[in-house]
Amino acid sequence: MKFRSSYIWAVLVALGVAGWMASGQFSGAPSGGGQQADASTPEAADDGAPAPGDAVLDSPIISAVEVVNSAVRRTVRASGVTQPKAVITVSAEIGGTASKVQASEGGAVKKGAVLVQLDTNTLPARIEAAKAEIEASTAAYDSAVAQSAGTYAEQRAAAVANLEVARQRMEIAEKLATQNFSAPVELAQLKANFENARMTLAQIDLAKNLRAEVEISQSRARLATAKSNLAVLRDQLKKSTIKAPSDGWLETMHLEAGEQIAGGAPAATILDMSEVTIIVAVPQTNIGQISIDDPVSIDVAGVGLRKGVVSKIASITSSTTRTFDVEVSVPNDDRALRAGMTVEASIDVGFQPAFGMSPAHLSVAGDGSLTAKIDDRGTVRVVAVELVRSGVEQVFVSGLADGSRLLTFGQAFVEKGDDVRVSLVPAS
Repeated sequence: MKFRSSYIWAVLVALGVAGWMASGQFSGAPSGGGQQADASTPEAADDGAPAPGDAVLDSPIISAVEVVNSAVRRTVRASGVTQPKAVITVSAEIGGTASKVQASEGGAVKKGAVLVQLDTNTLPARIEAAKAEIEASTAAYDSAVAQSAGTYAEQRAAAVANLEVARQRMEIAEKLATQNFSAPVELAQLKANFENARMTLAQIDLAKNLRAEVEISQSRARLATAKSNLAVLRDQLKKSTIKAPSDGWLETMHLEAGEQIAGGAPAATILDMSEVTIIVAVPQTNIGQISIDDPVSIDVAGVGLRKGVVSKIASITSSTTRTFDVEVSVPNDDRALRAGMTVEASIDVGFQPAFGMSPAHLSVAGDGSLTAKIDDRGTVRVVAVELVRSGVEQVFVSGLADGSRLLTFGQAFVEKGDDVRVSLVPAS
């Protein structure tokens, strides 16, 4: 195994050197570009000490391109799954037996469409009885009001008259008593009658027709109760018809004709698919670049490209993936999008200066970050770059200054700090 491993490495090195030589990237002077030292010259006949510039001449020649950044539209790519805009559970507000189920699963429904009709039983008859009770209560209330209109005045007038008669009789008896024409017992009785008449008037003034007011209040309460009962019965009759609260797709019908349903139990599930929601997971390194209303391009297999906007950005990461959920809203007027579809989302976060290059000229650092090698006055320098947009044959990165020389073909054979000579080629 040791011999085989060494053999494989030898073959790989040989292939690499052959490819390098075939591309014209030799160590030494550029072809046709400079003069080599003649062995007969005094410099060549030296005692073996390296002449000035030998180290540079021995440096490898690496192809390079001059960096010219351009404004590149930056996107954040993420995958997600479509969800309905809303999942509406339609519940029965009263209990009863389903007499008719008037909608089918999987079909479109309009707002106000009848889904289920519950058996109304005796509701219509009870409503007619409540109407009759209201009429009777209204008549009783009107009668009590009419009777109380003159009762207090009449009672008080009678009491005043009785008091006046009692007073006159008492005064006459007192005059007769001074002349010994009236017995003391008779006078005392007349005084008692006067006091009773005065007390009766006082009671009438105090009561102010309390009995009539009580009768009016009782009649008013009876009428209000009758109206309340009618309203409850009419509401029950209305609720016996279960309707769709909004447009959508009838996903599930939870009962069939003849089945009983309790108040509050689900009767149907409606999906609002006029707009779909896509939740994509965005890493924390990219979440700061995204804003509400950023345009999003959606690629749905079997449907094609759709346009949407960012509608919500989570403020806390997922505990499992350590990513942020970003919600994207996509119009679905043609109903082609359904819930549960896998999509690829490209969130447009604006323009950024970037340079296009081959992904083969990028390196991955130990911490996973991307780097590129540039020529810094004849020395290899490693620069950290950030991926702005990716493609199969070209990627755009930021972090390279305009005018810097990016090492391309042959850059894999040099490391940070190595001496290098570059051969500038036009940027593709």
